[in-house]
Formats: sequence, C-alpha cells, structure tokens
Amino acid sequence: MTQVLFLSDPSQADVRPILGLANELITKGEKVTFFSSNEFKGPIEKIGADFKAYTQELNIFQGKKEEGDEQQPKSGLISALLEPMKFIDDILVQIRGLKFDYAVFSPSYPYQNIITQLLGIPKTEQAVFN
Repeated sequence: MTQVLFLSDPSQADVRPILGLANELITKGEKVTFFSSNEFKGPIEKIGADFKAYTQELNIFQGKKEEGDEQQPKSGLISALLEPMKFIDDILVQIRGLKFDYAVFSPSYPYQNIITQLLGIPKTEQAVFN
C-alpha cells in the first residue's frame, strides 16, 4: 500500500481540489495522511484519510478576528515568512515514525521543497483550474 502525504493551505480554494484527488487515491487503495486546519477535519475524515491538524496558524489569507473574539490579528502570513521552521517542525513531529512514498501539495503551499527534501520523497503539485 502506497503512503501519501497531503499538505495544503487551509482554505477552501486549496483544500477542495486536492481533497478530490485524495479521495481517488484512497478509492484505489492508497493510504492518505492529510494536513489541514480543524475546519476541514470532517470532509477529510469522511473520505477515509488520516487527518492531522496544523498546530500553527497557516491560513495566510486570514485577517483579524471578528469583534467579540480576542483582539489579536491572526498573523499566518507573517509567521509563515518569519518562522518557517515552526510550521515544518510541527509537521515533522506529527508524522514521526511514518514513511511516505510521495507528497501532494496545493499550489500555494509554502514549504513543499523543504519537507520533501527532509523526508527524501518526491512531490506532486496539484494544479487548480478555474
């Protein structure tokens, strides 16, 4: 059984296209581990993938929290640019002991080269067509 790592920015535009690909691979008997935010846990688990949540905010398009919430801006983009190893280490800790044959990334996922080099696996970028 092939083991596939899926990593995507946690946005509808990035998750939906590769969620379909993950579903097809699972149907063909491949084992999929899919990283995203808790917002997408239900759809990811529904297709039979192993869901892993980012512990760091990676939604680079997220703005400030709504009024009534804590009055801190979500700084996904700033953190992603200034502290990339915080995000990469989070993923590596969660997949420790797992062996992947290849990885699939959404087009805007920022760390695909680093992660595939660290894991010693090939990468596939899912193209998105409008």
